[in-house]
Amino acid sequence: MAVEFKANIEEDYAGGWFIRLTDTLSDESVMCQDLSAFGDKIEELGAKYSGDIQVNWSKNSDVTPEHFNEVYQAMEIIKAQMDENNG
Repeated sequence: MAVEFKANIEEDYAGGWFIRLTDTLSDESVMCQDLSAFGDKIEELGAKYSGDIQVNWSKNSDVTPEHFNEVYQAMEIIKAQMDENNG
């Protein structure tokens, strides 16, 4: 069974956003300032579970629509690239 990771989009109050990534099994939490760091941390934290993880997304209520769309669109591009590489 996949280990649940939580990815929560939050405002950093300096005009940007970050993703708080939490491994719910170990309760380890890291802050990712961009999607590159998020990808690195998913790989690093997920390695101890042989990559058998499920990421559940959420966002704080104060996340601006612009920041949410920025993250969403970037994730869609990454997903499309992964689908292309896998299929």
